[in-house]
Amino acid sequence: MSTPDPNTISFIMAGCQRCGSTWVDAALREYPEIFLPAQKQTYFFDENYEKGTDWYLSQFQDACHSEVYKAVGEISTGYCLPHAIPKMAALLPHIKIIMAMRHPVERAYSNYQTRKAVNNWSSFESALEQDPNFYDRGRYIEQIEALLEHYPREQLHFVLYDDLKQNDKAYLDSILDFLGIDSTRVNSQIGLVRNASIFPRLRKTLHTLGLKSVVNAISRSAIGDVVRKRNKKKRKSSALSMNPQTRSELVAYFKPYNEKLASFLNRNLDHWNN
Repeated sequence: MSTPDPNTISFIMAGCQRCGSTWVDAALREYPEIFLPAQKQTYFFDENYEKGTDWYLSQFQDACHSEVYKAVGEISTGYCLPHAIPKMAALLPHIKIIMAMRHPVERAYSNYQTRKAVNNWSSFESALEQDPNFYDRGRYIEQIEALLEHYPREQLHFVLYDDLKQNDKAYLDSILDFLGIDSTRVNSQIGLVRNASIFPRLRKTLHTLGLKSVVNAISRSAIGDVVRKRNKKKRKSSALSMNPQTRSELVAYFKPYNEKLASFLNRNLDHWNN
């Protein structure tokens, strides 16, 4: 069986972690015109590059044998990182790229909650000390500038988690329109919240057993929907559960990057500076 041509791939959702990518993945899978690999993220350009391009392209093998697909791609939230972008651009210079962003402090804390069990972090503060990724991921404007070194502006689509929370249908419609997919069809994900951080202990156990894909399947299933609805009422906002001093320091750190991003997007992001 021949390896798919790179031109088979037409889009990537390149970032960022904890910005609604799990929800987008579930929503896009409802459209028969869209092909996504069985697993949400291949982590090729950011973590698995040594596996080679043939391995990566083989993830899209099934998309080669059908004329039904109008959009073929993947959701992999590390492809917005500086070390991944040149590799992606070398193989896929033609693709459309979606980049999702979120209040950087809220994003960092949500990411901490997802990963704390796996990494055995005792506190958010200790996690911040040990992993600079919490800072790197929230400097969105730097990632955008890196993307623009390799891709023209018209191939990029920027979305905010704020908009997903406020009007998920309009948010999804903007992505579908960008991909050239009919957005009039009813989507069952409208009104649902998909959040991988509700399975932290399960994630740790399955990571240990080498069964990471299982928790992704559970998250996308009806079981995941039930757990999400049950836990939605119990969750506190990070504004309430984060140490106020830590939050204040992080807000100050990200403020200049947020202001530059607001100017680039021509959007008011003042609420990200609180």
